Amino acid sequence: AGGAGEAGGWRGGSGARGEEDPLPSEHFIVSAEEPTLAFLGFVRPNVGAIPPMSELQVLWWIEKLRGRIAAGHAPPSYGLLGKKLVYGVDYGNYMHQLAAEFGAVPSLWSLARRPRVLVAYCLGQAYVSFFRLQGPFASQEAWEVAATELYAPVLRRGIATNLVFLAVMLVFGSMSAALCAAEAVLALPRAAVRLAAAVPRRLLAARRHRD
Repeated sequence: AGGAGEAGGWRGGSGARGEEDPLPSEHFIVSAEEPTLAFLGFVRPNVGAIPPMSELQVLWWIEKLRGRIAAGHAPPSYGLLGKKLVYGVDYGNYMHQLAAEFGAVPSLWSLARRPRVLVAYCLGQAYVSFFRLQGPFASQEAWEVAATELYAPVLRRGIATNLVFLAVMLVFGSMSAALCAAEAVLALPRAAVRLAAAVPRRLLAARRHRD
């Protein structure tokens, strides 16, 4: 069983009841060998509920079956530190990565036309309704739900708590922006080397074509 799991890219884990069967490698939903067989609701979030994650998994799987999930996405970054459970995930990160792969993550520009929805999205949880604002499963009802039912908990939370959330967003947002800028700067020398190596080859190819 272990050999088959390794060959298929599946990962197993161990829990309170001992060794557990592995889950598929593609977001713990499907494997490349059997994409029509989906494992829904098996991931375990650090916070949040499993039913909304299962709902988004279904939407992702539908698009997978339709052939609309392109290959070559960024490696998963939602795994939890410590790996107590191999299939334990960060709730918000997991939801956004799934939604991003079928074009359902709303842009801030689109949210700006409904300020309440923007506030609910930025200061609320990763509700499934947010991933039905645009993309293949877009619904006008989702906009109304976000502007009312999902906006209300943000108001009830109070000004002080929301200010703390905003401060955390600013701190980590600034850190992320600085790291992205540093990565781009560090990548420039490598890009320059590749470009310098490619120019002579192109010139030689052009000369041979003329000859």
